[in-house]
Amino acid sequence: GYYIYKKEHIKEIKPVPVNDSITLDVTPIVPQVVAVTNNYVGYVEAINQVQIIPYISGYLKEIAITPGQNVKEGDLLIVIEPEEYKARVDAADAAVLQAQASFEYNQNYYERVQKSGKRAFSEIEIDNAKNNFLQAQANLKNTQANKMLADVNYSYTIIKAPISGLVGNFTLSTGDYVAPNSGALLSIVQTDPIRVVFSLTDTEYLNMKDGGSLFKDSVIKLRLPNGRQYEYAGEFKYTNNELNKSTNSLAVYAYFKNQKNELLPNAYVTVEVNKTFKDSVLIEKSFVKMLADGNYITLARNNQIMQQKVNILSDKGNQYVLENTFEPNDLLLLEDTGNLPSNAKLDFKIVK
Repeated sequence: GYYIYKKEHIKEIKPVPVNDSITLDVTPIVPQVVAVTNNYVGYVEAINQVQIIPYISGYLKEIAITPGQNVKEGDLLIVIEPEEYKARVDAADAAVLQAQASFEYNQNYYERVQKSGKRAFSEIEIDNAKNNFLQAQANLKNTQANKMLADVNYSYTIIKAPISGLVGNFTLSTGDYVAPNSGALLSIVQTDPIRVVFSLTDTEYLNMKDGGSLFKDSVIKLRLPNGRQYEYAGEFKYTNNELNKSTNSLAVYAYFKNQKNELLPNAYVTVEVNKTFKDSVLIEKSFVKMLADGNYITLARNNQIMQQKVNILSDKGNQYVLENTFEPNDLLLLEDTGNLPSNAKLDFKIVK
């Protein structure tokens, strides 16, 4: 009876469902505006620096400035004793007047000889008249040139500032004798605006050169040695025309306002370049594979896994800023797919 009962009441065995799909974590690739700050070592230097060297010799009559003084272009600096050079100007004036009188006399005489012709004057007299006229003409030009030279020398008795800037230290005194071979009397350094030099690597240069314009959408700022942020932003001016072979870098020159003389030539500062990438994507560096033919990330597109070539625009900590070359629904794969079966059924779990 037991066996008959068991045979008639056999339970239906249902198959256990087998799920052979693989779930992979992914995250949306979201375009965004990314701000990146890169720091560089900057070197402060003057845009213009002038050494004041006397053009003439003489004793100093007046010193109108003091060391460390700010001067403007055209301000009086030094006066060299002018009497000797003024006397040379007066003598040159007299020589010009005398030469002018001789020239006019010989010119008139030669014109009369030419009009009268050979019937009134011999050939020798005509030749002499012409010769005297030409000599008087040459002498007049010579005295006029001497007069110009005397005027120039006299003008150099007054030395004015050729540029605006800060006067350096000097040890001149009234009565000192100076000459062109004495060397520089003092120097003037332009401090406002002032120039800061820093360097970009060749890769940074190419990344910064957005659309052919270097430092487009960038702000150049400074951090002073005491850690304080400098109040004025800089203006990019130009770069050197070649890379430095030893450092593989390119010198960049930016100008800054310096009304308070906080930036002094030969000082070192930190240059902060704040660059804004308007349409870009932030990806962890560990997800970017750098291969011989370019840089790639693994993404899911239309439920398929694929390798996407990417263009790295900049670094930001442990992330890369990538150019947005992605489709709207692309998903970044967060797991290694190297050991996946070729026929595996894939599911994607979005992790944010």
